[in-house]
Amino acid sequence: MNKMNKFGLYIKNANETAHHINIVEIQTKTQAEAYFAGVKQLSPTQFKDLFEVREITTFSKQLLYGNQ
Repeated sequence: MNKMNKFGLYIKNANETAHHINIVEIQTKTQAEAYFAGVKQLSPTQFKDLFEVREITTFSKQLLYGNQ
């Protein structure tokens, strides 16, 4: 069984404290990029111009409680 990782979708060129737009649990970053491009109905090139995918490696209280 392959390990699932969490990846977040972020607006490209946003500052480092930008919050993710969406999260997916999937095996690789390439798969996450393909998934998010499909969700946004963009070609891979269009997607990479607007968004970036980053692995989420730390626990975030905001994932559970929102922006409280």
